[in-house]
Amino acid sequence: MAKQSGLGDGLIVDGTNLSGDTGSLGRIGGGPNPLTVTGIDKGAFERIGGQRDGGIDWSSWFNPAAGQAHAKLSTLPLTNRLITYQRGTTLGKPAACLVGKQIDYAPTRGDDGAMTIAVQSLSNGFGIEWGEQVTPGIRTDTAATSGTGVEFGYDGEDYLLLPGASGDYASTPDAASLDVVADIDLRVRVALADWTPAAESTLIAKYTATGNQRSYALAVTTAGALIFRWSENGTAEKTETSSADLSALAAGATTWVRATLDADVGGTDATVSFYTSDDGVTWTALGTPQAVGAVTSIFASTAVLELGGQTLGTVNRATGRIFRAQVLSGIGGTSVAAPIAGTAGITDATPRTWTVNGAASLSSRTRFGLQAYLQVLSFTGTDVTIKLQSSADNGGTDAYADVTGGAFTQVTAGPTSERIATSSALEIERYLRVATTTTGGFTELSFVVVACVNLTETDF
Repeated sequence: MAKQSGLGDGLIVDGTNLSGDTGSLGRIGGGPNPLTVTGIDKGAFERIGGQRDGGIDWSSWFNPAAGQAHAKLSTLPLTNRLITYQRGTTLGKPAACLVGKQIDYAPTRGDDGAMTIAVQSLSNGFGIEWGEQVTPGIRTDTAATSGTGVEFGYDGEDYLLLPGASGDYASTPDAASLDVVADIDLRVRVALADWTPAAESTLIAKYTATGNQRSYALAVTTAGALIFRWSENGTAEKTETSSADLSALAAGATTWVRATLDADVGGTDATVSFYTSDDGVTWTALGTPQAVGAVTSIFASTAVLELGGQTLGTVNRATGRIFRAQVLSGIGGTSVAAPIAGTAGITDATPRTWTVNGAASLSSRTRFGLQAYLQVLSFTGTDVTIKLQSSADNGGTDAYADVTGGAFTQVTAGPTSERIATSSALEIERYLRVATTTTGGFTELSFVVVACVNLTETDF
C-alpha cells in the first residue's frame, strides 16, 4: 500500500462525532512502559516491557453548540472516556481506540483571535489498541442488517476448510512410496465441526471403492471413536476401532489424532493402536491396543491419497478443518507424505504436490481472541444488538456465525459507547463482519465498530 496523508480522518468521543471540531492530533501512541533491569555486569541499560500505556491528545476548535466539542469536553468527567481515532473512514481502515481519562481542557486564544483547546487523554486499564474498522466509517442501519466482511487473517494458523459436501477434499497422486504394505503410522491435526459426527468422517485415506483400490484410512465414527480401515487385497475390508472416544471434545476443538498398525507381532498377530496429542510430539493412548487376531498386510492400491474423504471425496466426508497430516512407512518411521495447509497452497516436504478440490478451501485463523469498540452516535427505535460474526472464507462455503463473546450490550438509546473482549484463547476466523439484530424494531442506528484481532497472546 502506498504512503497516505491524514486527510479524511475522524475522531469520536463517547458516541459524539467531534471530527469537524478537531483541528489536529498531537499524539496517538502507547505501548509497554520500559522497566530498567540492568545487571551490574552490563555496560548499557537492560529493559523489559512493563505495564501497557497509551494516550490520544488533540486540539479542538471552540464550538459551544449543543452536543459539540465544548459541551462534550469541558465537563472533564471523572469516569472513563472511550475515544476512537479513525485513519480514514472506509471499511477496513485502521483505527486507534482508547479507554482512558480526559485530564485536560485548556483553551488558548491566539493573537489572531482564534480559540483552540488542548485536550489530553491517558489510558486506563488497557493501553491504546489499534484495530480495523468493521464498519465503513460511520454506518447507518434502518433495520437489522448483515454488514460486509473484512479480512483479518494476518499471521493466523492456516488450515484446509472442508465444508463436507461431495467432492470437497484435497489429494495427491498415487506414488510407489505411498504404497505402505506393512507397518504404518497415520497422524492428523484436525478440528472437526462435530466430534460425534452424523456420519463417519474420514481424515486421511488412500482408499477408493472404484475398481476395488482400498489401502488404508483413518476416520472418526459417529460415536467419536477413531477407526482404522485397511484391505489386504483391495476388496475385502478390515477395521479396528478405538476402545475410548473423543466425544468429550467440544465442537470445533483442535487435536492431533494418530493410528498405527503393527502388521506382524511375533508372527501370530497384528495390533492397531490409537493416540491423541496436543503438540504432535507427546502422544497419549486412546484406549487400549486392538488385536487383529492374525498377521496382516496392506494392499498397494492405485488410489490417490486424500484428506477429508474417501473415493475422491464422495464417501465418509469430513466437515471441519485439517491443519496438517503425515503418513509414515513404519511406526515412527520414514515420512512419505506430510501435507501442511497454507493460504498459498498445501506444502509437503517429502516432496509431494497437493490439489484442493470442490468447495474445499485454504484459510487461516488467529488463536488469541479479540477486543472490539463500539461508538453509537444516534439511535431511534426500541432496541438493537450489534455483534461480530466470523467466517473462514467470507461466507463462500463457511457461513458467518456469531463470535463467542462478540456481542455488545443491547442498545436502547444513544449516544453510547462500549469496549468488549472475547476469551484470550478464542480462535478467530479470517473474516469478520458486523450484524445488527432487533426484537422490538428500530428505524435509525448510526455507529462505528473497530475490531482488534490479537496476532500474539495479549494480557491486560
